[in-house]
Amino acid sequence: MAKFLKRIPLYPFLVAAYPVIFLLSENIHEIRPIAGLRSLLFFLVIAIAAFIFGRVITRDTRKGALVSLAAVLAFFLFFFVLYAPLYRGLREARLFGLELGRHTILVPLVGVFLLAITITAARLIARARGRLLSGATLLMNLVGLVLILIPTVSMLFYAFQQALSGRRAAAALPPVEQMLIAPEDRPDIYLIILDTHISDTAMLNLMGVADPEFSAALRQKGFFVAECGRSNYPSTQYALVSQLNLDYVPNLTGARDLKTLFQLMENNRVARSLADIGYKTYAFETGYKFTELKNVDTYLRPLSRATDLFTYPGVTQFESLLLRVSGGKILYETRDYLSDRMQYILDAPYVEYRDRILYDLQTLPQLAGQEGPKFVFAHILAPHSPFVFDSDGSLVNRRTPFALDSDPEGYDWYSYSDAYYNELIYVHARMLEVVDGILTQSETPPVIIIQGDHGIPRTESRGANYEIFNAIYIGGEDIQEAYDTISSVNSFRVVFNQVFNTAYPLLPDETYSYDTEKQEFHQFVSDFTCP
Repeated sequence: MAKFLKRIPLYPFLVAAYPVIFLLSENIHEIRPIAGLRSLLFFLVIAIAAFIFGRVITRDTRKGALVSLAAVLAFFLFFFVLYAPLYRGLREARLFGLELGRHTILVPLVGVFLLAITITAARLIARARGRLLSGATLLMNLVGLVLILIPTVSMLFYAFQQALSGRRAAAALPPVEQMLIAPEDRPDIYLIILDTHISDTAMLNLMGVADPEFSAALRQKGFFVAECGRSNYPSTQYALVSQLNLDYVPNLTGARDLKTLFQLMENNRVARSLADIGYKTYAFETGYKFTELKNVDTYLRPLSRATDLFTYPGVTQFESLLLRVSGGKILYETRDYLSDRMQYILDAPYVEYRDRILYDLQTLPQLAGQEGPKFVFAHILAPHSPFVFDSDGSLVNRRTPFALDSDPEGYDWYSYSDAYYNELIYVHARMLEVVDGILTQSETPPVIIIQGDHGIPRTESRGANYEIFNAIYIGGEDIQEAYDTISSVNSFRVVFNQVFNTAYPLLPDETYSYDTEKQEFHQFVSDFTCP
């Protein structure tokens, strides 16, 4: 092995791959490793080109590898560290009438510097002899292997922990408390979560606008729409785990880590109860790992193959992250000077995010035509920021690299309210089409829950981060146990009691925050925006 590492220089390619693998390991809880495929190939192509150039001018493989290492490191220095400061520093500088702070000037200039560094390195390395080359090759190969192994082991350890915690959590799942009694015609059940969707009353109080026509249209179709629906928790993880397991989180598990919560999400009581009476489960890719339930009978996503990701016509979400931590962020800062095609390429993560939502809205009605009773879970990340729809459905132009957890556009409350409302108007119009499609194509009148998972986080001081939209349809029947302040923990208790003859008592509608440092839940006792 030592002889091989002395003779064969692997390190230029290992070093070239390191930034991608490191970034993947740092974000493995949110993205799949395959997301870095194109970026990895891009950096490897640079390393291969540098290696071939070094091999040609030095006429030696090991010398050529050292030259390519110098070129790769110089490229990374400019790409990750120097390019952005250079661009900003030269924005106002002129030379012979030329404005230096332009990509058309700086990119060729950087290319010249890289070429000069490569040639200089080749001249210095040309004097190296056999023993020195063998030692340098062995040392650099070992360094490269260590660089790659650390993040790779981290990702493998994460996967092992996920599998191990999954088995442990599955063994400790809370039992199904009541067996469902299946009616003669088992209705399809749709749980459609519109992320961050607040009630009409809360929206009117917070923003001064609302879309009551949507609620009125649902009521006309037979929905019960709560005036002041509430979430039991101000975050997606706790809220959906609670809802899908028909109980508060502390009653389900003493653990608070997301791995355990994900097992409760993936193997929830609702799905298990329905599976016992012959239901098949459908779920969609969401772009948010916690709600991607891949163990279902049918998992739906618009880009399902590696080739889809590889041929995607623009920057992917991972590539956007890579640009954000490098000189590539300058492209976003100067997008007004770029061509329309280049702007579209930069906006591709937002387009992908948008296309995923459109795919869900298009596919949901089609599932009604599938044979057999089904439970469909669709977590749609709208009107959650980043906002990508205008009121007519057109794409909202973005000026910053893609981010899901917090909108990088830096909205103040008024701009946020306008963007939120515009997106909601479009989503409401499409949701009415979805409902009509489901109702038209369903042989048995279905059950449909359209609900927010939590309120708007930035309204925490007013208690509105618990206030949600909540609409329930049970075959067009009057819903016996529904009431205007119903919270999400009771949604399926109401449905199961009416449809499957269970006798779940309705739980008190309580709301809780979570202290991450103390790992404690604290009940919210202040006034709500919605009465």
